[in-house]
Amino acid sequence: MKKSLFPVLFFLFLALALCACAAAAPTEAEPTAADLPYPAGAEGLQSATVYPASPVQTTPDASGSTETPTEVPPDGLPLYSLRMFPNGQGWAADWNHSALYHSSDGGLTWTDVSPADVLAGASGGYYSFFLSGNTAWLSVPVFENSILLRTTDAGTTWNSTSLDFPAGNPQFLDGSNGFLFSRLDAAAGSEYVALYQSSDGGATWEQRFSHEAGQADPDLPTGGQKTGFVFPDLNNGWVSGSEPINDFVYLFRSYNSGVNWFLVDLILPDGVTDAAIESFPPVFFSPTDAVLPLRVYLSDGSARSWFYQTADGGETWTFRSEANPAAQQFVFADALNWWLLGEFGLFRTRDGGASWEELSTGLPAGFTPLALDLSDANNGWMLAAADGDSSMNSNFLFHSADGGLHWELLPARIAD
Repeated sequence: MKKSLFPVLFFLFLALALCACAAAAPTEAEPTAADLPYPAGAEGLQSATVYPASPVQTTPDASGSTETPTEVPPDGLPLYSLRMFPNGQGWAADWNHSALYHSSDGGLTWTDVSPADVLAGASGGYYSFFLSGNTAWLSVPVFENSILLRTTDAGTTWNSTSLDFPAGNPQFLDGSNGFLFSRLDAAAGSEYVALYQSSDGGATWEQRFSHEAGQADPDLPTGGQKTGFVFPDLNNGWVSGSEPINDFVYLFRSYNSGVNWFLVDLILPDGVTDAAIESFPPVFFSPTDAVLPLRVYLSDGSARSWFYQTADGGETWTFRSEANPAAQQFVFADALNWWLLGEFGLFRTRDGGASWEELSTGLPAGFTPLALDLSDANNGWMLAAADGDSSMNSNFLFHSADGGLHWELLPARIAD
């Protein structure tokens, strides 16, 4: 999307696109680490690993010295998005969410762990949530209903539960307690959703909220496209999104597990008028501290990334900083270390948004970045396509050990 497009036209296009592909590509523009509220992922937070986890073997030459092979997989990898954990485990999906891969060695080797029998009968893609390197859930659409898959052994085995409501984004606080944001229907300018809660790992669900066709609009309106949701605990929830209304921030909050919702009133920076704003789910670093990322299109045709912060659990939000350009992807390793991957490069803050530095000159030459994730303040992974390759299934994996300053091509491969 070019930055010069008028904001309302942008959101009209966004709405139509989401309507067409909501099931196959569940909000891939959302922040990678923002998929996880602060309690999640604790199962996988072990001591940091030095990467690559399994060094490439070297062979002495005639002089006795060794050199690291530089050859790369000739056909690339069918990986398009990824989620990495500090212990070297990670997950990756292909472009249309028809397969799932797992790595236990820092991304050097990927094993296809797809529950092939279920995905073969899916009516399009899957939604995913990764609690750790071992535990994950997949919500798979099957016509008007869905199947929920769960693994606790890195995809070796899957437990399957048939559900009588449409698929959507799952999110779990731990191995038992979670929510599922069911995507019911979408049209230009609106989206119908329902929210369910589970206390047994997804085996059973109770509805907390739902839009009903033909009924009066509830406190979480049907209008607007929902970019995502997050529950940092069992009671407090947030839904983010966009609506083609100038200077309007789409952010709703619940105090009672999603039964009721109300609009959060954010104060825009001084001098901002006629801005089109898209919000993403808040990222919680503790019960009180969180950051709210937004993508903003200003009236002069420029695009920005905005960040609001809270220190009281979301009761009040304060504008923290602005970064240029607008992000295609946000990544938050902790309260201080954030990254944004934009159309024109990579940017980083080490002080929680107070200042930003551009890291674009360190990006791999001849490649277009597709997806980014960092497991801590230094170790990052990036999937990139060779320039000119639009196949989406022949990509390359890079690793950074210095927070994105420099990137090394990994000899990553799909296991036989």
